[in-house]
Amino acid sequence: MPLLFGVSGWAIYAALSPKIPLFGDAGLLRFARDLLIMAVPFMVGALASVAMGAPGPAFDRRPVGADLILDGESLTLRQFVCYLLGYLSFLGLLTLGAVVFAGLFHDPVVAWTKGLPILKAAIHLSGAFVLSVLLSTLTITVFWALYFLTEIVNRKH
Repeated sequence: MPLLFGVSGWAIYAALSPKIPLFGDAGLLRFARDLLIMAVPFMVGALASVAMGAPGPAFDRRPVGADLILDGESLTLRQFVCYLLGYLSFLGLLTLGAVVFAGLFHDPVVAWTKGLPILKAAIHLSGAFVLSVLLSTLTITVFWALYFLTEIVNRKH
């Protein structure tokens, strides 16, 4: 699903004319960076909170319904949520790193590709594709986590 949404988002971006700006104060990268600067520490803090929370029957039980299995082992809710938040933290840091990298290397790449408009366009569209896939993966995983944490964790029977 994330790849499908990422490719779809990228295709829409590639087809738009004029393009939504990626760089600058009104660019998509600035908004993504600002969101990630807030979200990544929150996810890391949530991971620490869940991982180090006091043991108890609410979080150290197996979920109601289907088992959550990783590497052939059934997981408790705490273990699964730790893996989930760890994955979200990793994705968030990776996406934040890519956004910062793109912002730092924008001007040098523009200078290096001066006089090579096809190469410049290819790099721009490739970067937009990577950003689209990373953001769609992060977004879909966050929505899935929200569903899991509100619906599955609180299921009574």
